[in-house]
Amino acid sequence: MSTPRSLARVLAPAAFAAGLAALYAGVFSTGFLNDDYLFLEDARLNGWGSLFGDGGALANYFRPLSREVYFALMEPLSRFGAWPYRAVNFALFLASCALLFRLLRSQAGEAGAWAGTLWFALLPLQRVNLIWISCNQDLLALLGTLAAFAAWRGGHIAWAAVAWMAALLSKESALPLPAALVAWDVLVERRTARDSLRRALPLAAPLLLWAAGEWSLRHGNPDAALLQPGLPAFAATLLHLAQSLAGLDAPQALAEGVRAARPSLLALVPLAAVALAWPAASEQRARRAPLLFALVWLVAFAIPVVPVAYTWSAYYFTLAAVGGAMLVALAFARWNRWGRWGYLAALLAQLQWHAIAIASPAFAVADDIWGWTGHLTAHYFERGAKYGAQMRTALLRVEPSPAKGTRFFFATLPSWAGFQMGNGPGIRDLYRDPTLQSWFYSQFSESTAAGQPCVFLFWNGVDFERLYGRNRDPFFQVGTDLLLLDRPANAVWAFRRALDAGETSQDVLPWMGWAYLWSGDRGRAEAAWTAFGAQDDTTMHVAWLRAARTALDAGDTTATRRALFEAMRMGIGRPEAHAVLGDLLRGRSPKFALLETKVATRLNPADWIARRELVLGLLTARLDAQAEQELEVLRRIHPNFTTDIVCAQLERELSSRRPSPRAGGAVIAP
Repeated sequence: MSTPRSLARVLAPAAFAAGLAALYAGVFSTGFLNDDYLFLEDARLNGWGSLFGDGGALANYFRPLSREVYFALMEPLSRFGAWPYRAVNFALFLASCALLFRLLRSQAGEAGAWAGTLWFALLPLQRVNLIWISCNQDLLALLGTLAAFAAWRGGHIAWAAVAWMAALLSKESALPLPAALVAWDVLVERRTARDSLRRALPLAAPLLLWAAGEWSLRHGNPDAALLQPGLPAFAATLLHLAQSLAGLDAPQALAEGVRAARPSLLALVPLAAVALAWPAASEQRARRAPLLFALVWLVAFAIPVVPVAYTWSAYYFTLAAVGGAMLVALAFARWNRWGRWGYLAALLAQLQWHAIAIASPAFAVADDIWGWTGHLTAHYFERGAKYGAQMRTALLRVEPSPAKGTRFFFATLPSWAGFQMGNGPGIRDLYRDPTLQSWFYSQFSESTAAGQPCVFLFWNGVDFERLYGRNRDPFFQVGTDLLLLDRPANAVWAFRRALDAGETSQDVLPWMGWAYLWSGDRGRAEAAWTAFGAQDDTTMHVAWLRAARTALDAGDTTATRRALFEAMRMGIGRPEAHAVLGDLLRGRSPKFALLETKVATRLNPADWIARRELVLGLLTARLDAQAEQELEVLRRIHPNFTTDIVCAQLERELSSRRPSPRAGGAVIAP
């Protein structure tokens, strides 16, 4: 017995909302992620004042409504956690689906409209829109664009302009709307192009407002996003559009996704009720005009992605997907010969595919317009949320009450975990202390550490541990680490902090000299070496080298190291003592062996043997970027590089650690 239409009009939307709530229930338990902390902190510190600043917390695009206004309005609710933000975003999503349904119903009937709307709502990219609070930008742009389109169709041009202005001030992905409106008038409403353009004149005001804001933000702003348009990028964008609408933003990980997929049965029941609430659609002949319009919409709303195709993610195509939904609705209205059973079969297949796509454990790590994998996938955010929650708990355990002004420096964080952002808004949120800052370990410098208390931590895979926590000379150790990371200017400040803290000057001064020299300040380098007691005494240098050789022949490695140390003091700018000392320290102190070998290669660039040992040591220490640079130099100076078995092994090792080109610069991660 068929459900009365009056009841169906109530039951179907309610079942639709309940089904989506069940499908996306997991996102409501997720906390703030990545950029969320930047916008949240900006709202806490500046409130509405950030609207009149330099672009707010992340000055890369002009999006005042979805960034400054949204977070300023929502900030009072932040004491309850992230769920109020997610509830608002989910409401924006449902409102957008309602407007989409109205549009599709006008062209494909009720059953077709439900099919298209359901397809749109179950796209894997929607999980990113809902799990990342900062995707309110895409949801507001979607809602504003669809509202503007509805107003335009109803003849309310002024309201269409207002709605489009809201969409534009949320995200520039709404820019193609005027082209879509003119296409609708010409293709569907059969108006002339001149009449349609005349109707569109009020849309010039929001466009000029957005253009002025975007120009002001980009004018002389180094943080503005890099745009790289071009024909290859356009072609790649269309390819990624097809991928995104098919749920293939991580194609190389589909096998893992199939094994890990867990379709939501709770979502299936209410969504299936949507099909049962309506009688089977009558077969219709698809009209050409709506089909052409849907294709125009798809291409037009893909164009804003072209300049950023090198960092593409599926959610970039949220607005373009409206055109896909129209194609699905029209196809369903035309070919639904199997009625409700066909609808239910399609629903089941899409829920299964949705589960596979969001379970595919991959995301891109390289910028490339032809990369096959999206950068910000559902897995990326769910992985980041898992790590973030784990790390916040671990950090509170190891550092429950940091002193005011403390600077946290993190080493060995899991790649792309999203835990450390900017200068530490997430840390300030965790401790509710605006004086704290956090940085990556390699960013230690005068500007980041200043004279504040410092905490150095590393992630051991399960928990945070203090780095050099029990060492009496922590800043000296930090400085030597920074020298290995090719950050001599940063190392200078670590060594200065070490001297101010009373750490052993005879350890600090020689390496401070190298830090100054490699930073381009020879005068201060020589001053540091003079304070250390270094001299340029060839006779004594040679004498100590002979003493080192004698001690080594006698098997006294301790005396050998002491003699080499004195030889180095008597000729700090000579490579021999550094090279031999590096070799002797390899088993006893790998870090200082590397440093001495590095000094030897800088003093004698032609010493390919020392350079080869340096590459080997850097690889062992997992300093791959530095090893790549040194290997490139070794390739130029080694007379028999191509036949050297050790060099070939080093190249193979480095190659095995690089992302696979076939993966499009992507990683598959647990």
